[in-house]
Amino acid sequence: MGGFTFLCLLAFNSDALAFESLNDLTVKLELDHDICIKKQSLDERFNQRAVSFLTAAIAELFSKQLAGGMATLISCDQFERILIKDSVCFQIDQSLSKFYPGSGGSGSAASVRIQFEYDLVSGSIVDLSLNAFNDQDATNSTLTIDVVREGDLVIRDLAYMHLSALRGVLQNLGDFLCRLQANKNVYQLRGKKKVKLNFSRIVRAMTDAGLEKFEDWVFLDQNLTLQVRLFVYLLPERVYQERIRKAHLNAQKKGRQLGKEFKARARLNLFITSYARKWCLRGL
Repeated sequence: MGGFTFLCLLAFNSDALAFESLNDLTVKLELDHDICIKKQSLDERFNQRAVSFLTAAIAELFSKQLAGGMATLISCDQFERILIKDSVCFQIDQSLSKFYPGSGGSGSAASVRIQFEYDLVSGSIVDLSLNAFNDQDATNSTLTIDVVREGDLVIRDLAYMHLSALRGVLQNLGDFLCRLQANKNVYQLRGKKKVKLNFSRIVRAMTDAGLEKFEDWVFLDQNLTLQVRLFVYLLPERVYQERIRKAHLNAQKKGRQLGKEFKARARLNLFITSYARKWCLRGL
């Protein structure tokens, strides 16, 4: 049985592969490909090499699908690579809970998380890995810092916004661009006094002045050791109202009320970057 046949057996023969027995699969091989193989011999092929093979096949498929498509959306004159990353989770059969534990509670006993990182400049895949559900994005962001090198721009979503990860990017001489978490405090040094930014005041000032966006330098930590450029965008009223509606529903379930500062931040999209030039946000 060749590699292509093995790939077809796993990827294309059925939507219910997890529920098919080894005997079912051997019958399919004989009927569809005229290949006679014992159940034990097929079982031996489900090993780490098979995982590596499937990973390589998926990576090749993604590279061909994505290459040349997204790279033209963002100017990359200042960077060697522009790395974007996200993850997807899904439940699997509970018999695999020993290897891929789930979230517990009413959820499945077994779930997996696929991490995918892609370079917009070269069109190449940097990371495509299978992990347990409880290997959270914030943890992954700190464990994969070694892939960052000088000249990289690392783009992350909220879940990856971890201070140690951001520091790691800078230590590797890269730059980052990510959203700021809604509950994250930021600080400024005004004269010799440390001041926490008040987003309620910022919203009022932007509204009164008719501003849709502004930017300024801020610190992400109270010790004022990690300085970034903060970009603030005032959202349209309809988007804000939808955010508040969802937040109210979530707060009611937890028996909480929405605070004034939370409502102010809900009116804003907040981005931070270690690279100060405005062009970083042109494509957003």
